[in-house]
Amino acid sequence: MKKVELYDIFELQFETTIEPFGIFSNGDVKKEIKGFQLNDEANAIRFMPEVAGVWEYTIGDLCGEFEVVPNTGNNHGKVIANGFKFEYVDGERYIPIGTTIYAWTHQTDELIDQTLETLADSPFNKVRMCLFPKSMPYNWNDPALYPFHKDGDGNWDFTRPDFEFWTLFESYIVKLQNLGIEADLILFHPYDRWGFKDLTREENLIYLGYVIHRLSAYRNIWWAVANEYDFILTKDHEDWDAFGEKLHSEDPYGHLISNHNGLTPYPKRAWMTHCSIQTKDLIRSKYWRSVYEMPVIMEEFGYEGNIEFDWGNLSAFETTHRAWLSVVSGAYPTHGETFWREDEVLWWAKGGVLYGDSPKRFAYLKNFLYEIGDLNAGIRESVGQSPNGTTEDRSDNNDAVWFMQLMKKLSQEERVNAMLNIIPSVAYNENHVLQYFGKGCALFKALNLPTNGSYRVEVIDVWEMTRSVVLEEASGSHRIELPAKEGIALLVTRLSGEAIVYI
Repeated sequence: MKKVELYDIFELQFETTIEPFGIFSNGDVKKEIKGFQLNDEANAIRFMPEVAGVWEYTIGDLCGEFEVVPNTGNNHGKVIANGFKFEYVDGERYIPIGTTIYAWTHQTDELIDQTLETLADSPFNKVRMCLFPKSMPYNWNDPALYPFHKDGDGNWDFTRPDFEFWTLFESYIVKLQNLGIEADLILFHPYDRWGFKDLTREENLIYLGYVIHRLSAYRNIWWAVANEYDFILTKDHEDWDAFGEKLHSEDPYGHLISNHNGLTPYPKRAWMTHCSIQTKDLIRSKYWRSVYEMPVIMEEFGYEGNIEFDWGNLSAFETTHRAWLSVVSGAYPTHGETFWREDEVLWWAKGGVLYGDSPKRFAYLKNFLYEIGDLNAGIRESVGQSPNGTTEDRSDNNDAVWFMQLMKKLSQEERVNAMLNIIPSVAYNENHVLQYFGKGCALFKALNLPTNGSYRVEVIDVWEMTRSVVLEEASGSHRIELPAKEGIALLVTRLSGEAIVYI
């Protein structure tokens, strides 16, 4: 009996012009799987089992079975959203620290190989990438292959996939999978001179159907409906909802789905699993979390680099600062790099080699988060609040409601301390509180810990990537000396006693 690892792919090929349809079952678990045209000679059906044991299948007149054995190595299955965080479906922790390489799969073989080598030595566990080629500054080259052929009139024919393109493209998905990297696949974008953005809704649904049937069995796929959806003027919300519903209803595995904005975050929809946000206003992530009730990823807050566009000339420190600010505001940061090169091979567009100083600091942040765990945003300035009505009826201002309820429970001294600490960015979980001072240059921190517990206090320099223990097994009030420079954070770890959410 054929054996397949849990969350891997079982595939059958058929020499027929009819796209196969299969029913796969394991006890009470049943999946209906649609096939696709694999190449000029065959159709195929792919299945990703998510339950171990013996599976039976029926595909037309063909019946058979195969055994699914436990997963091994870095195979933890697909990533899912759980509350405001992510995790692998087998329960393993997953904290997304991704990077953007829009058109890396549309470059030369040599450049693609170089990109994969760079990724292998990087901290990034997610890549934002386009399926269609992209046309914009520093990315004017035509790709060697396109997803579909054209008809006799020169129009794209979505009933005729270019199989050479798809075979290569899915090989890159597999190579990312082998590196433990999620492929956040952008399905539409506005930077197009080939006509892909101008197709009809019906044509786009045909295209999405092929994408789903061919690629959804890969466990490391995420669906990004669009990059900067609101800059694609040929589509409206009805189109985007149709595409989101298509992905949600026809993907048999329920991969993650988002819709990335240019200016305005896409409205909350049942088919969305998380928010993919472009903004410089990073502290608003707590507001978006409360409104969307799902994880928030800051996919674009600007790129480390030196090109002429303001979004692409951040210093390494500013990039690092924005990553930490994202974290203490309740979101996950995404890296990007845009250093000018005469050959116009910029990481954000084409991949290649990383030149900046922020990737090593993203690695430090990633290791830090995997050590202490996901964080919730704590007390800070209220965002998104209505200026009218009472605090209690401001439904979009959960921070204010929570803060007022807290104030009623505190002593006068505790109230003053709480009010003085509204502004700093603070995040917490069951055993840790993290305050990031950002670009402030505080000389000290007046720290008031509970008296009935024991806490470790560390000072973190996010640029130098250092952690210094300044108090061990502490409680009560202390003055913590700080280096009076930008990029400093304070971490309090609970050793015993009550949990705390602000310091």
